[in-house]
Amino acid sequence: MERCLTALLRADATFAEERLGSVRLRDLPAGRQLDALLSRRSALGLPDAPDAPVLVDHEGRPPAAGDTAMFLRRARSTRISIDGNAHFCRGLLRTRYEGSGADQAPRPEGAEPADHHLLLPLTPVTSGTAVADATPKES
Repeated sequence: MERCLTALLRADATFAEERLGSVRLRDLPAGRQLDALLSRRSALGLPDAPDAPVLVDHEGRPPAAGDTAMFLRRARSTRISIDGNAHFCRGLLRTRYEGSGADQAPRPEGAEPADHHLLLPLTPVTSGTAVADATPKES
């Protein structure tokens, strides 16, 4: 939802963020983002008819008048948090389990270019003084 609406804003610099509450599914350009949105909405039981509003909460309710900008910001914040967490988890999987990258489905939408090549060593992170001091010592 947020990706589709952000793309709409970027495509038309004159489109005001406050007008996003009036955007309907039929107003979005066809493509992978719309297909993903419709699939997700269908799986969640949210309205996916062409005249359904794009910007809705988890129960399919649009934002109250005047809350559109904050609603979009919350959706963006949630998406960024989920993407960051997923990126971190994929990296941990690849680090912990050799060959696990082959089991991970490619995720071109939202994936960072370095996502498939990034390997962060955990040793410097876990061998700091604070961690060493917290290790129980035998008496």
